[in-house]
Amino acid sequence: MKNFVILSLSMLFLSVIFSCEKTEEKRLTLVKTESGGCNGQFNENEIMILTDQEDVVEFSVRNDTLDIYVGIPYICCAPFTSDASISNESIIINVTDTCSNPYESCYCRCMCYYTWNFLFVDFEEKEYSYKIILNDPRETNPVIIEEGTVDIGELN
Repeated sequence: MKNFVILSLSMLFLSVIFSCEKTEEKRLTLVKTESGGCNGQFNENEIMILTDQEDVVEFSVRNDTLDIYVGIPYICCAPFTSDASISNESIIINVTDTCSNPYESCYCRCMCYYTWNFLFVDFEEKEYSYKIILNDPRETNPVIIEEGTVDIGELN
């Protein structure tokens, strides 16, 4: 009888464990970055020349996609790369001017407005910290465009 009770309790315990639904944790994931503004335009006659623009960071949610829009005024014809990473519920976005010798042929003689839309999925409606960094080869240290926290639940 003792063995039957132990076996029954064991079976009950195992059935409870296996019947519980597994909830998959959402993991914020970058799916695409869309470059706009002056990105990719290297003909001085076709470049947007904007002198009164400021750095802009905007968050929005459309359907199941978190869009982080970044806009910066910067010297024309700059070659940029961008990337985003997620670490411990923090979004870190790097925008990098890849000019190897910033005092020679990379730049044009005007100011331009560059934009990026960083598109993420699998976010949770909670608070994330973020930091947007500009890596400028003319500066000794990276420039923080903006940092703070955003509550994704409040964007809907």
